[in-house]
Amino acid sequence: MPSISRKVSVWAEQGLISRQQADEIVAFEQNKKPFLSLFTVILFLGMFSIACGIAAIVSSNWYSIPDAVKLGGMFALLIGAGSALPVIEKKHPVVFDAGLFLLMLLFFAAIGLVGQIYHLKSDTYKAFLFWSGLAFPLLFLTKRVLFGCIWEFVFVCAVLASPLGEEFLRFVKNYFFSSPLYFSFLSLALFVVLSCVQKAELFVFPAKAGFFFTGLVFLFCSRLRFSGVHPLPIVFYVKTLFLLTATGFATFVGQYDGFSRREKQSLWIVTGIYALFFLIPLAKDTVYFSELLLLISFIFVAYTFRCEKMARVLALVTAFRILNAFFELFGSLLYTGFGLIFSGLIILGIAYGCYKADAYLKRTMEGQSHE
Repeated sequence: MPSISRKVSVWAEQGLISRQQADEIVAFEQNKKPFLSLFTVILFLGMFSIACGIAAIVSSNWYSIPDAVKLGGMFALLIGAGSALPVIEKKHPVVFDAGLFLLMLLFFAAIGLVGQIYHLKSDTYKAFLFWSGLAFPLLFLTKRVLFGCIWEFVFVCAVLASPLGEEFLRFVKNYFFSSPLYFSFLSLALFVVLSCVQKAELFVFPAKAGFFFTGLVFLFCSRLRFSGVHPLPIVFYVKTLFLLTATGFATFVGQYDGFSRREKQSLWIVTGIYALFFLIPLAKDTVYFSELLLLISFIFVAYTFRCEKMARVLALVTAFRILNAFFELFGSLLYTGFGLIFSGLIILGIAYGCYKADAYLKRTMEGQSHE
């Protein structure tokens, strides 16, 4: 709260808002109940303590409890939790989110209990897929992206553990080592496309974060394509697939009205850099420079879209990538005093470079906003 108070005070001093508006904003923020607060932590500890106590009592007398009582108690908990949620949804939003999370966990417990009592044998992924189906309607009751992240993580892991997922992973394995650069471009292109979706943030945000993280991981794995000799049909197939994907993405960027001219140009430049490094054969020792150039282009794209936080995260990733390359090359120097001093100077130099680049990009964006 002190942070928003200081920001609002600065806005009022700069004339962006009136003093009355500043007071109203501060009052509104003070009346809001944050999701992570002292009350939430204490509530979680209390519910966790009660759950542990019930679990201890039930587990110690588990075999003496009739199956009908077990099933009846479980379904009573499910019905009770489901009935209480509509009552507390508007009065206590934080308690509602905690109850919704508890109900999702109870679905897990109910599936395991029914399987144990009736001795049902099934693959683990089927139980998780069944839970995904049961928990899916609950996601429409909340706007917390955390629930969407949990659900999508469980669902994706269950699908990958299925026979269909095994076939997909086998396909990725066969083509991953031949061209991780393609999967990097594909993941980041999907991230940009999903960023244009304005609805269903609960489901879109986890997918965006997953594609963004996957794109960076595959980019850093580019050197793995030199780990062996790949058949020419696979290489030709992947290059054709890349050209189709890049053409489709460039066409989408050009036709999408939500992008400005500068934003379209920045995305086309990144696509061109990917195509350059993908189609031109690179030696293993030069892959590092392609990674570095792509990371720098990502930073400028983030600033072009006015996503400063993402740009700073990418700058931090780029700095660590430079440090990693330095330590790989001069790792033996770390065991000497001069090596440690030199390493420290390198780190300070990178920090200073990030600071100056951040200031320069801010001035550039401010100049563009006034055009």
